[in-house]
Amino acid sequence: MIRLEKIVVQGFKSFKRPVTMQFPMNFVVVTGPNGCGKSNVGDSIAFVLGRSSSRHLRAKKAQDLIFHGSKGRTAADFAKVNLVFSNEKKVLPVEEGNVTVTRTLNKEGVSSYRMNGKVTTRQQIIDIFMQARLNPGGHNLIKQGDVSKIIDMNPLERREIIDEISGISEYDEKRDRAMKELDKVDAKVKEAEIILQQKEQIVDKLKRDHDSALEYQKLNNELELVKSTIIWKEFTSAEKNMGSIGDEIGSREKALVVLDAEVKKIDVQMDAKEKEMENLMKEVMRKDQIDAVSKVSRLEASIESKENLIDSNGREIGRLNEMIKSLTMLNRDVSPNLKPVLQMGGVRGFVRDLVVVPDQYRVAADVAAGAHMNDIVVDNVNTAINCVRYLKENRVGRARFLPLDKIHASSKTQLPDGTLGWLSDLVHHEREYTNVVEYVFGSTACVNDLDKAKKITEKSRSRMVTLDGDLFETSGAVFGGFYSKQGKSSSLPETKKYASDITKLEEENRILKLEIEEIEKQLGQFRKQLKDTKSFDYETRMNKIKGEIAGLSGRRREAYDRKATTQEEINRLRINMARYEANFENLNVQWEGSKKKWDALSEKEEYQKKGLQTLKDAEREALSKIASLGPVNMKAIDEFDVLFEEFGEFKGKVDQIVREKNSIMSTLEEIDNRKREVFTITMTEMSRLFKEIYMELTSGEADLTLETPNDINSGLLILAQPPGKKLLYIDSMSGGEKALTALAFLFTIQKFKPSPFYILDEVDAPLDKINTKRVIDMVKKQSKKVQFIIISHNTEMVKAADIVYGVSMEDGESKLIGIKMPDDSKKAGENIEGLEDVPDAGNN
Repeated sequence: MIRLEKIVVQGFKSFKRPVTMQFPMNFVVVTGPNGCGKSNVGDSIAFVLGRSSSRHLRAKKAQDLIFHGSKGRTAADFAKVNLVFSNEKKVLPVEEGNVTVTRTLNKEGVSSYRMNGKVTTRQQIIDIFMQARLNPGGHNLIKQGDVSKIIDMNPLERREIIDEISGISEYDEKRDRAMKELDKVDAKVKEAEIILQQKEQIVDKLKRDHDSALEYQKLNNELELVKSTIIWKEFTSAEKNMGSIGDEIGSREKALVVLDAEVKKIDVQMDAKEKEMENLMKEVMRKDQIDAVSKVSRLEASIESKENLIDSNGREIGRLNEMIKSLTMLNRDVSPNLKPVLQMGGVRGFVRDLVVVPDQYRVAADVAAGAHMNDIVVDNVNTAINCVRYLKENRVGRARFLPLDKIHASSKTQLPDGTLGWLSDLVHHEREYTNVVEYVFGSTACVNDLDKAKKITEKSRSRMVTLDGDLFETSGAVFGGFYSKQGKSSSLPETKKYASDITKLEEENRILKLEIEEIEKQLGQFRKQLKDTKSFDYETRMNKIKGEIAGLSGRRREAYDRKATTQEEINRLRINMARYEANFENLNVQWEGSKKKWDALSEKEEYQKKGLQTLKDAEREALSKIASLGPVNMKAIDEFDVLFEEFGEFKGKVDQIVREKNSIMSTLEEIDNRKREVFTITMTEMSRLFKEIYMELTSGEADLTLETPNDINSGLLILAQPPGKKLLYIDSMSGGEKALTALAFLFTIQKFKPSPFYILDEVDAPLDKINTKRVIDMVKKQSKKVQFIIISHNTEMVKAADIVYGVSMEDGESKLIGIKMPDDSKKAGENIEGLEDVPDAGNN
């Protein structure tokens, strides 16, 4: 620790001429009457230590610190003070063993500093003195009124003293800087979070659009795959069916050629037999009867031929009637009242005209569909409403309309085992009418016969229809019996031709019958002429030939019937072929448009294994899901990726700012914790020292506590209990007790944070003799380790000092005399005027 060895004062306040004060011993008292300038000694030391405020040196302005002159003395030009320190232990960061610090103040109020003769700055001086725990406002300089100030302080002001000596002010500065930084960062965080929230809302909306677009893309790809598979299956199935029908037509045509050849062969054989009969007649008849026999034979042959032709025509009429009935079932007459409706825009036609039903399923389809065959298919609901309005306005009847944009079939159950399939899968139609066909036929399965249907109903409840038209409802009701195909003649070209052919054949049969009657009359006459010419042998041979002719005629009739039936089958197959061809053309167009997509599909093998109904169900489901998505923004796929990347970058910046905020808050918490730790350590040690010092001063008890325990921002309470009294707060004590307690607090500060020397300016003024003696004893005890420069005019304090400097005033100038106090005079209490001078003290 350094030691203050000497002070040299010149032109400072009341000291004009250079005055030197040496401090060879630690207990020094500066005494003198009031107003002599003794307190200026303490001010001079504070002046050099760097006190910048003139008011703290008891002057209004800096120039007031320069000796201003008197009646007999001129004013000084400057104020100058030298402090000489011993630095043997190198506490001050300089090499010299003795350090002289000089401060000079000129009349312009400008100060200059020197250390060992070298010019330096105030801040450098302060920084150097801080190494020795000396600072301009330190508690080692107790000025006049500081004791009263401690007494008059409120608890918060007293606690600030603890803050100061604990050094936590640096934490407060750090905290203030951190708080300012936190305010800036917090403002950035709030602003960034608002922007982030807005961006997040945009990203969330675009994310939903993005997901919808991806879902739409997925469903659309699946739909394309399903549609392509359906087209492939329908195309290949139609192609196969057309090939099968073509093969069947070819087979029937070959059979027809065979039957035609057979009929011609029989005709040749019949001609031969008739010639044989004619020859026989020639043999047995007289020459004059030959003509008659020939005429009879020809007439009989003519009758037989005409009868055969009548029979043939009758069979042909029956066949044509059957054809007309079949065509009528497919092409019923349109009610004249509905014709205008069918011609309106958006009307597709009757259900019966939009489906192709294979012959084997025709009865089943008619029964299952019932009146739905006459339902009218339209594009949309608006078209249906327009049609209904037309029927109402014109009062021309009623009809059921099926809008393609709204009609939906109910979901199917599991297809019962043992059925031929759902009717909707067994009839043919264009793909756009799938929902209509499902609505009309979708819930009805087709079975072979009643027995099969009965077995199925024992296991499941499904709507079923047999090939003969027997209907089993899901309610358990059964409808059946003989089914008769009814219908009026159609106006289609085929049925017109067939009706015309029937008329011609019926007219031909009428004429043939009249001709037969006429021939029979002629035959009767010729038979009378030949009656007597017949013989037994002739009759026998004639009957034999007639029998053979009859046999050939029967064979011809049978062959002709088979030929007609075959022709009918060929006609029916050709009708179906024409329908398949029309449907095939449509499918072919669709297939050509989908072929490239189909070839490019990677998952088609899996879909090829699925049934047509399963694919149609998948198509409906995909369309339904796509419809439920609503409008889709396909650009959202690319836009989302870009925006999400930008959002991620911005969020990263926000996260970085938040981390900075958290780091600052963590720093604040660390500062607060460290501040609390340092304050608590200081408070604990101060309380301990205060108890010791107060005990030493008064033999009483004392304590330092916070108004609110554990709250380092609460006020400091000073409690003391002098001997024989109760524990009191300093504010509740008597004047002397307050002063002594305040001094104990100041001594505690000095002991907690020791300085090389202490200057006490009239701190004993408010004390009585007993308490003054206690303070003196404490100073003497502590002066063994540190220097005390006490300014006092208390006799007891002067007696106790090692060295006494007396200050007097002459013509406005302070004069100084130094006295070293011998030990025996102190004990005897002799007058201080008889003590010897201290070397180097006085006015030069």
